[in-house]
Amino acid sequence: MIKSISRLLSVSALLWLLPAAQAQINGFHANPRVFNDFSTSSLTINTGSGNPANITIDDRNLADDGVGGSFANRHDVLASSDGGASNFTFNTGQGFKISTTMTLSDGSNAPRKEAGIRINGGSGTSDVLFIVNSDAGEIVTFGGPFHSFGSNAGGNGYVPGTPITLSMEYDPPGLVSPTQGRISYTVNYPTRGLNQTFSSLYGNLEGGPGNGSSFGVYGQISPANAADFMTASFSSTSASLVPEPASIGAIALSALAFGARRRVR
Repeated sequence: MIKSISRLLSVSALLWLLPAAQAQINGFHANPRVFNDFSTSSLTINTGSGNPANITIDDRNLADDGVGGSFANRHDVLASSDGGASNFTFNTGQGFKISTTMTLSDGSNAPRKEAGIRINGGSGTSDVLFIVNSDAGEIVTFGGPFHSFGSNAGGNGYVPGTPITLSMEYDPPGLVSPTQGRISYTVNYPTRGLNQTFSSLYGNLEGGPGNGSSFGVYGQISPANAADFMTASFSSTSASLVPEPASIGAIALSALAFGARRRVR
């Protein structure tokens, strides 16, 4: 009887550690008008429900409001761990994965419209982007290492109005390298026959995104005229967190201790 209770307690401890090791991404939170040069535009953002989610950013009627600049509007939809009430923020030691099948549509390919996956860097670190754009057709990464998967100049660029699947994964320091995180980008674009992955270690002093970072999807438009528009649709957008190395170690140690107790008995 005592052995059974002891085993039950050990199993319960393991089950408790698994969910406690990390938060859960369970929705997405809208962050409209990060850039807001066209403040009177007609903006509609649908963050979907839960995770995965179907997300839409639609911005149109972009007349110059005569205030400030006239460069662009940008809108983010970021991962949330409280059902979409706020952005989930993470530290350098927290890994994650995000994937979406995206379609960027517009009224005019130039000036540039762009959309994709982003990390908003914390503690002074740079933002990281994995995007497509409408004018040059680039399928590229920025902010960390620069890498081009395709472009109009290369004959394999993004065609507005067509679906493309983008995925980003961040492995924190301690999983791949003791001091550096690794970021991986994958593109699957049947329109151009692209199915590729590019990975790189972080080269900054932090070894990854700074503490207080957030991640998700976004759309940005520089309009040709008031009749121009951008619609960025992100279908089956899913995000998850990778356990921190310390949490993985705690779970492994608990499992070893449980096994050792069984062998002794």
